[in-house]
Amino acid sequence: MTPPRPSPEAAPADARRAAATRTAGGGLVCAAVSLVLVGAGLWPTVAGVVLAAAGIGLGIAALVRSRGTDRRRLLVLSAVAAIVLGALSLLAGGARLALWPVAEAYQECVAGTLTLSGAAQCQQELEDGIWSYLSGGPAAPASEGAGASAASTSNASADPARP
Repeated sequence: MTPPRPSPEAAPADARRAAATRTAGGGLVCAAVSLVLVGAGLWPTVAGVVLAAAGIGLGIAALVRSRGTDRRRLLVLSAVAAIVLGALSLLAGGARLALWPVAEAYQECVAGTLTLSGAAQCQQELEDGIWSYLSGGPAAPASEGAGASAASTSNASADPARP
């Protein structure tokens, strides 16, 4: 006994669902790869931002393509996941690129320190550098070592009347 032939309307619906599935999968892959790339150097961060935008676009396209298909819950879930991951990557990568000089100074500081207090000082310099960079003021001077900067910070906080 042969199986019943599919109706002509079922074939386009299956093809539409398959296209939406491929689009959502591509969006998830782009968003996941971009999430990894935005934490690296300059060009991988740029590539991560581009892939994040592609992941968002593919996620939206998958939502549009999934319209009118049956069993679309998984499609919608994966498309929304691609959009959310892409948005997070786009935000992180965009912020990293916007604050690139400050982020590079922080990475160099952390790479050169061996102690927890040095890492805390690097964190403080990062926060100060971000605020001065965003306010348009002069950039915070990069210290030679975390200890020298910590000593100047402790002296400044010991005597608030001293300039």
